[in-house]
Amino acid sequence: MKKTVLALFAAFALSAALLPAQGRGGGQRGGGMQRGGQGQAPTMGQGQQMGKQAGQGTMQRDRIRATDQQQDQLRTCDRTSDQIRTRARDMAKSARSSNFSADQARQQRDQIRDQLQTMQEQHEQVMNGLSAEQKDAVQDRTQKMEQIRDRVNNQFQQMDAELNQPEPNRKLVRERARDMDKSMKKWQKEYRKMQGELGAES
Repeated sequence: MKKTVLALFAAFALSAALLPAQGRGGGQRGGGMQRGGQGQAPTMGQGQQMGKQAGQGTMQRDRIRATDQQQDQLRTCDRTSDQIRTRARDMAKSARSSNFSADQARQQRDQIRDQLQTMQEQHEQVMNGLSAEQKDAVQDRTQKMEQIRDRVNNQFQQMDAELNQPEPNRKLVRERARDMDKSMKKWQKEYRKMQGELGAES
């Protein structure tokens, strides 16, 4: 009888010792699952944030994208600047020859003047047609273009002053024409960069 009681008491004590251990083990497993769930949350949040940023970038590009009319105006400015460069190169080539003709150079100057005036008007149309967001997007570009325009106007005044002389110095005429070509090349380059910034095809 005593042996039976002792055996029952031992079994009861063993069961009591095992129950807390299982509870602790279960708690650890539960905690592990919770940590795993928490680890997934930031990944999903980052994905949503990246998607949101991508969407905002697309909307921003759409807001500054040039309209069809603006694209045509930019391409027109590009072509006009190329025409002025052609005239300037022709003048420089003529002034390099010993058969330099001041009258021919004056005719080329007049053509350059007309094309410059046309381009100035086209440039103003482009600038005035930009939205506030477009102006912010190309602010640095427009500042560079204004600096180049001032330089071109100054170079033309120097060219004009020389060709207004009774006997123009052909070397100076050639130098003025080459300077004009270089400046117009830079201006043309800025127009093409602006086309890229506004999503317009060149």
